[in-house]
Amino acid sequence: MWIFLAGFVVLVCAADATPVLGRTFPDFGKMYHVKGVLSLPHSKIEEPFEAWYDLDGNRSRIDYRNSTVRTFQIGNDLDFGAIYKITPVIPPSVIRCFQLKGTKDDPIEPQQAIPDAQSFEFEKMEDCKDAQCEVWKKVTEAGHKKNTYRLWVTRGEAAYSPATPHRFEMEGFNSLLGSHNDKYSIEYSDFCTQSEPDVFTPPAGFTCEEFPDPPEEHQILANPFQDYVNTHPVSHAHRMFGPFKEKFNRQYESEKEHEERENLFLHTFRFVHSNNRAGLTYSVGINHFADKTKEELARMTGGLLPKKEEDAK
Repeated sequence: MWIFLAGFVVLVCAADATPVLGRTFPDFGKMYHVKGVLSLPHSKIEEPFEAWYDLDGNRSRIDYRNSTVRTFQIGNDLDFGAIYKITPVIPPSVIRCFQLKGTKDDPIEPQQAIPDAQSFEFEKMEDCKDAQCEVWKKVTEAGHKKNTYRLWVTRGEAAYSPATPHRFEMEGFNSLLGSHNDKYSIEYSDFCTQSEPDVFTPPAGFTCEEFPDPPEEHQILANPFQDYVNTHPVSHAHRMFGPFKEKFNRQYESEKEHEERENLFLHTFRFVHSNNRAGLTYSVGINHFADKTKEELARMTGGLLPKKEEDAK
């Protein structure tokens, strides 16, 4: 299937929503609670999370780093739903609430912590976590980017029982650069198909305000998990590269350099937002160094990089 989006020609290699080789697509139910760890190998980050999902109630919640940051996606709030983010800010003793309102064209919906497998195709059976796992695969392409997604699940004994997720992995290949330049994974645990209703209620006592500038980052600040389980090759983080180039007047000499710089920016962008969910005594942001290599940064600063800038690469 071909999709035309924002200047990209996107090929989505996916199966129809019908059983494959006698196997039905993994279904995780309309309600669940799950824990996990998001791993970003490039930045050497492992970020724990906990998620609750309730489709019929039109609501979800995802907590990061042992509930240091809590996000609530409530589709029935206000006119078109709202996202609430409860997070520490500098100084770290201050907890604040930020709000993102849905619109008629972009209403807020509950956010899954597990990818929708309806467009995946069965690949193979494989040992995982002392069990036989089904491995489901999806490949997407846009421009020079080719992403391969894999999802490892087990099934209950009863027919049509919800699947249990164990691992989700994305590996990106850039044909222009000739390299596997992107990868992340999610390890799941403690999956169950029930959830207490009171976990979806944002805590009282806060006056929620709009997210701070820049406005183009509001969506990923409010709902960072969306980018990781969405299987479209052009993520919100990728789309942020355009505003970055405009802000810092970036002009690259070739298409190859553009791809290289975008990849550097992508990893820096992920690091910045994951780091800021850790509740540390400092925060980091996107600046004019975001598309530079470690070697370039060392030359620009005489090898005396500030600790945070060095870690950001």
